[in-house]
Amino acid sequence: MPRRWRYVLPAVLVGGVAVLGWVRSTAGTPPADPPAAAPAPAEAPAKIAAPPPASAPHAGSPLTPEARAARRRELAQWQDRLAHAQRTLAAYQASTRYPYGSRPADEHLDRWQAHPLIANDMPLLVPGGAPAPGVRIRTTQQAVFAGAGDSVALTVAAVDGDGHPLALRILRATTHAPQETTARAKQVDVPSVAQAFVDDGTQGDAQAGDQVWTTRLVPAAEGFASYAGTIRTELSIQVGDQPGYVAFDIVYAPDVPATWTGGVREALAGGSLDFLLGVQVAQPGRYVVEGRVDDATGRPFAFVSFNEELPAGAQQVGLTVHGRLVRDAKPAFPLTLHDVTGFLLKPDAFPDRALMAPRDGIVAVSRKYPLAAFGEAPFASDETARYVAEYGKDVALAQQQVDRLRKP
Repeated sequence: MPRRWRYVLPAVLVGGVAVLGWVRSTAGTPPADPPAAAPAPAEAPAKIAAPPPASAPHAGSPLTPEARAARRRELAQWQDRLAHAQRTLAAYQASTRYPYGSRPADEHLDRWQAHPLIANDMPLLVPGGAPAPGVRIRTTQQAVFAGAGDSVALTVAAVDGDGHPLALRILRATTHAPQETTARAKQVDVPSVAQAFVDDGTQGDAQAGDQVWTTRLVPAAEGFASYAGTIRTELSIQVGDQPGYVAFDIVYAPDVPATWTGGVREALAGGSLDFLLGVQVAQPGRYVVEGRVDDATGRPFAFVSFNEELPAGAQQVGLTVHGRLVRDAKPAFPLTLHDVTGFLLKPDAFPDRALMAPRDGIVAVSRKYPLAAFGEAPFASDETARYVAEYGKDVALAQQQVDRLRKP
């Protein structure tokens, strides 16, 4: 052996023994504490994605029975999602083919009367007491909101369990502003007046002696001309030997924000019919105006509305009958616009509106137009385009997955 290997080999052997000894000595020693974990990054918003396929076999390899069953279940799920997405898209397109301000009458039959009678039927009660057996109180009021110059008819009657009239006595009737309203409005000089109910065929009473007691509340004439807020009429009544309590609330807004000038003209523009009503605006702001349109046979046809900002001065309010609505419903011409109401919206205030005087009855009668004069295109806007695009993405994604899962 060469002399140099005599020194190298013992060194290698000594080193190996040392390493082996070190490994053995540390085998039973607990490891040092690990370094502290770095703080987790902020969680990113979850992304909506299609779920992974139920199975991913190698290309050309046959599916197992379990994989085929899973694939069928996944396909059924995606078919359901596709049908739902298609229904959602179709429903949205159908509901927006006419603009919000020009809708079929049958969507708004509950608002077809400009001044619906508000009726109530309740047991005879006193505050904190139990209902009187066999006695019910029926009330009506003409409106919830009233403006300057308006009057509101109120009625009260008692009936038995079969609906037969019962004799009713009004012990006291008072009209005033509730304390919480006067505190909110910081108005203290609000009157409290006796309110006379009659059953003699006057003051709007329909029939004398029928035990239906009636009054006509006229806020401006009863000391509330400069008051804005809730007006409450409270009654203490008696039916037989049973006492009871009844209350009516109306919201009164005496300001007159705008007045009708009386002028109405019509214009056929862009395939739709516009009724243009002249107004003189005293208080600028957002105005909401609603009207009803019948066809020549008297059939309710369209509920039309205006909801836009108006500056002060002489302005026009446009109530539009959309062309596609005419095409679809095929009303008999001429069309009649009637019973137009309007108010100035007052956000973050109470009352939240100031009423314009209503234009009751016939407001305008259109000329006769052929059906071909109206546009066939559905209503479209930037908003509807965005929604259609998003709903369309849902349809496309579901269709893509159905197609993938149908492949052999």
